[in-house]
Amino acid sequence: MEKLLKIAASQADQADLYYTEESSDDISFVDGKLDGADSSLSSGLSLRVIKNERVGFAHTRNLLEPEALVSQAILSSEYGAEAKYKLPVTALPAECIGYDPAIQTFDKKQLIQSGNDVINYVKSRTNAQFNLAYWFGTSSSELRNTSGTYLSRKKSHFGVQARMIFPGTGSGLVTQLVGACVCGINYEELDEMISLYDICQNQVIPNTGKMPVIFHSQALYMLLWRINEALHPVNMLSGISPLFNREGEQIFSDKFTYWQNPLDSELVSATGFDDEGSPTRILHFFENGVFKAIPLNLFYANKLGKEATGNGFRPSIESLPGATIINSIVDPGSKSLPEMISNLDHGLIVYSLMGAHSGNILNGEYSVGVASGMLVENGKIIGRVKDCMLSGNIYDDLKNIVDIENVSHPMGGRKLPAIMLDGISVAGK
Repeated sequence: MEKLLKIAASQADQADLYYTEESSDDISFVDGKLDGADSSLSSGLSLRVIKNERVGFAHTRNLLEPEALVSQAILSSEYGAEAKYKLPVTALPAECIGYDPAIQTFDKKQLIQSGNDVINYVKSRTNAQFNLAYWFGTSSSELRNTSGTYLSRKKSHFGVQARMIFPGTGSGLVTQLVGACVCGINYEELDEMISLYDICQNQVIPNTGKMPVIFHSQALYMLLWRINEALHPVNMLSGISPLFNREGEQIFSDKFTYWQNPLDSELVSATGFDDEGSPTRILHFFENGVFKAIPLNLFYANKLGKEATGNGFRPSIESLPGATIINSIVDPGSKSLPEMISNLDHGLIVYSLMGAHSGNILNGEYSVGVASGMLVENGKIIGRVKDCMLSGNIYDDLKNIVDIENVSHPMGGRKLPAIMLDGISVAGK
């Protein structure tokens, strides 16, 4: 990498190199039977150059001709986007936040046996179709630039997901754990799933109208997707975001706080620096409903005349760093999920949705089907809803927060609670 960077530096004004190696394993059981056990290894390198205030980019997974890679990046800079920023000078030690070395030598046979034990436990208690999946792996990356920055990090991840499928559908109940260390299925959660599955054998169609809806932590991503789109600096730069020029304004309920903590080691994306070498930072996007900040990489920080926030991450080596929120968190409230349900006279609890991409995402609109949801009457779940849709706009709905669950659950790259919103439009019978 050092030699390649010297070649790039001789032809460009600035350059950085990003190298990554990844290994991953997946094990899946479908309807209680082992369906697959796969492994993969990959590595790659990307080169960004800045020449005459234009950015160029090239990448490879087989570095046999370094001069050709540099030439490709230099050539692309002739037509590249304007780049009037300086690559950062950052000095940090080698990083192992969120890294468990035991995952590198984890025994697949042991995991298959654990999976069979879980399946036997579930099958002894229910006749539901039960799917189980494990995935785990490690990665390492290095970043060097012509400003003198050299950074490296190691990461690991381990995930397990259990699904009980409703008969005649592709949807069902899900419990999932994802973290940097080895984790196991919680048998108490499996018991709760089995109990809820039994209740869901009763199917109901809710009446059409407005009512309270509890968005389970697994379903909350649909609302946050619309928030993240509005927060993206490309939409701020073009002036089309609903949040444009509204910093300091009350946007949502004062119960809603949404932020990032890149150093939260419970989440698999934890890191002290981004893929451009900028230090990451705690950043509040909304604090008690007030709009505070947006995520910025070097490019958008320069365009907007602001300081980079350490949010320059690459989805893969094939891409330049974008402005990406990392380790996002919605702050918990004061009531447990069972308490929220028991306080609900009439409404829905939604676990999963269909068509989350529907509606004008940037403007906060949604119109989605309920894949897995339950009707609540007098504080009790009475059955699974079918033929049901939800519609609304987050800029109205998140002003009407009734309660937020008292736990924000780690979900890989984010921590989310359940949220109860009032006045959601439900289409049923």
